[in-house]
Amino acid sequence: MNIECIDKESAFLSLRTQWEDLRLASEIPSFFLSHDWVRCCWEEIKLNNVLRIFVVRKQERIVLIAPCMLTRTFRKPIPLNTLCFIMHPETQIAGFLISRDSSGRGALTALLHYLLTMKRREWSLLVLDKVPNHSLTARFFREGIEEDNVQQQICANLDISHEAAFISLDKTWQAYLTERSVRFRKTLRNVTNRLTRCGHAQVKMYQGKSAVKEAIEKLFAVSNESWKAADGIAITSCDKRMQFFRDLMNGEETTDRVRVVILELDGKPIASETQIVDGGTVYALRSDYADRYASISPGTYLQGEILKDLFASSHTEYNFGVGLNAYKSHWTEARHQLLRVEVYNQTLRGRLLGTAYRWESKIRHFRGVRRLSQVPSTREE
Repeated sequence: MNIECIDKESAFLSLRTQWEDLRLASEIPSFFLSHDWVRCCWEEIKLNNVLRIFVVRKQERIVLIAPCMLTRTFRKPIPLNTLCFIMHPETQIAGFLISRDSSGRGALTALLHYLLTMKRREWSLLVLDKVPNHSLTARFFREGIEEDNVQQQICANLDISHEAAFISLDKTWQAYLTERSVRFRKTLRNVTNRLTRCGHAQVKMYQGKSAVKEAIEKLFAVSNESWKAADGIAITSCDKRMQFFRDLMNGEETTDRVRVVILELDGKPIASETQIVDGGTVYALRSDYADRYASISPGTYLQGEILKDLFASSHTEYNFGVGLNAYKSHWTEARHQLLRVEVYNQTLRGRLLGTAYRWESKIRHFRGVRRLSQVPSTREE
């Protein structure tokens, strides 16, 4: 197999047609793996990172694309050249674009060998995060890492790194409510009554280019008044993050994927949610509310209205987004798990980190065995 390393932005941009052909034919044709999403992400984070997109071809046919970058990270507290996905905080899942046919596993094995030989001087740590637990990418990496551990004695690990709460939309809103607790239903009624007594509540959804200007104005207005603004983590706290959302909403290929839902009280936007429509799944990227309205729970009210609308739609799943914030557990107990793959290279720093990981694993195992041995026996004498 032939492997090409793309390190120029112009070459990355020109790859779009072939990229999308492979994505749409892969097991997970997610929008978060699309050329357009990755391009928007790269535009925001490219200043401090180096582009590394690997394209694997078999007889001129692309069978794998790895959208990666080189970055600088610190670990215990060793500075490391790290190879990772082109990762953005709003990315919900990541992975390789891999052909579904039998050439997929061979392509992954070839890529790992290439990274450990031809590109071995560039990186000390390989980190692939937010990989879906049951995806082909995860399975290929389990098999590939095991094989390379034997052949090249590299140190690698694969663990659950993130969880995302979700709700299956295979029932009605009323059926969903019936399954929730009496306390939950009472709280939701109280929130609705309290908020509607304060004025005229209206939920508006914006999607498509014609709605971008108004949607962005209201989205940023809510962000400016959220508690996140004081902590410096709001959308409007960073010019580049604001531009990311503008690019996403204005893009010819991305605008119809983005939805902005706004809750207004007497015409004033007080809560918002930015969503990505990805096939049958609706992902919540960002949820905000104006902090001075916190006492009437505008976020909870908007969440209920969003779900009520989705249960009546043709969508199959609502995903709350990566991270198990406390409020999400009020709505669902269901979780998707995402994996993090780490491979330690044979550079000096990579070996140091790999050795530290091995010893930590042994210590954790020893402590677990010791705790187990200290559990009193329940067997009758």
